[in-house]
Amino acid sequence: MSSVLLVEDEFIIRTLLVDALADVGLDCIEALTGQAALEVVTSEVPLAAIIVDIGLPDMSGEKVIEAAARLRPGTPVIRCSGRAGPVQEIPGATVHVYPKPYDASELAKFVVSLMAASA
Repeated sequence: MSSVLLVEDEFIIRTLLVDALADVGLDCIEALTGQAALEVVTSEVPLAAIIVDIGLPDMSGEKVIEAAARLRPGTPVIRCSGRAGPVQEIPGATVHVYPKPYDASELAKFVVSLMAASA
């Protein structure tokens, strides 16, 4: 079974979302930094979806999204940020924007709907 890659450095948000994803039957791989996320994205681990916080401690989440678009075409990518402003276009990628703050259970349901649509 494929997992969801969750790239989020904030403990409380990450924990709530991991629990919400588990409630809808999804396994989660947690990455606290952009570098940790890139290691998963470049690996052979099957991913059903990728959720990326933009404000990471070591790099912008946009870098993770760019790598995911290039290396995991067709995998749903969800960009999460509490900052308003323009979203960077990434050629060849469909990136879904989900603003913070969000309800973790609603985001988990959104992930399930994206996975069903891309299957």
